[in-house]
Amino acid sequence: MTLFDLTVAMLDTYVGLSAGRRVLSGEIRRGFGTTITAALLFADLRGFTSLADTAGMDLIARLDQHLEAMAEPVAEQGGEVLKFMGDGILAAFPITGERSREQACAAAIRAARTALERNRAVNALHAGEPPLSLDVALHCGDVFYGNIGAAGRLDFTVIGPAVNEVSRMEALCNSLDCSVILSESVASASPAALRSLGRHRLRGVAAERELFTFDPVSVWTA
Repeated sequence: MTLFDLTVAMLDTYVGLSAGRRVLSGEIRRGFGTTITAALLFADLRGFTSLADTAGMDLIARLDQHLEAMAEPVAEQGGEVLKFMGDGILAAFPITGERSREQACAAAIRAARTALERNRAVNALHAGEPPLSLDVALHCGDVFYGNIGAAGRLDFTVIGPAVNEVSRMEALCNSLDCSVILSESVASASPAALRSLGRHRLRGVAAERELFTFDPVSVWTA
């Protein structure tokens, strides 16, 4: 393996495939980026923080299994994990000339459903230990995709109101007693039956949003 190949592999591993290619091509200036439209997936383990307080470092190996259960379906559906955030991930499915909004949203939905299945399988491997449920929110909107940070330390990520909204949606999973919450922009592209959760106010968002979840009867068969 050449030094160039090694550099590419390291960038792919640490910052993601698309971001790694952009960094390698010289997109390393703070504030440099572009606005894209993407389906966003925000996933988080429910109950991990309290479990970590008692389990300590022994929990890290299990956490890696849960994160893999979230991340692999994203890659399989053509998305990219932009961040591992403790016990969760932020992923994007960009809308491009080769992938329509409906296709990107459907890919995000399939990734979410597969992640839930695989997370349950990880819990089954740890029978006798407290299970860690997975909460997922899906939204679609415009985001800034590029470099942000300090002069000496940059992060290649997505930011914008759509990112804020999807994180606020995920925070409602517990109170609404559901594992998946979809915005109206994603729900319209769902290949599976959905049910409305009603209109809800998201923290920091002026207008109420109608939210949806999978119909419990058809979610795993549609």
